[in-house]
Amino acid sequence: MKDVNLFDRVSWKALKEAKGLTYRQISEQLGLFQGSVEKWFTGEKRPSILNAIALARVLGIPLEKVLEDIDDPDVRTLLRLSL
Repeated sequence: MKDVNLFDRVSWKALKEAKGLTYRQISEQLGLFQGSVEKWFTGEKRPSILNAIALARVLGIPLEKVLEDIDDPDVRTLLRLSL
């Protein structure tokens, strides 16, 4: 998990496959359209920071790893409080 980045689509795909998850399962867990999730994985779109964090939870990326990619300490604090 050391090399996983919050916006790293390659890692997302590897984790998705390792967990045996489909786009439909991920989208259902996030409460989003399947097409939106697929576009994140293909690189057509990037998820918002909150959706990326929710995706990280579904894929099992630890919160510490997610926050490691955010430089602004105020944003890190707000995100910790909201999660």
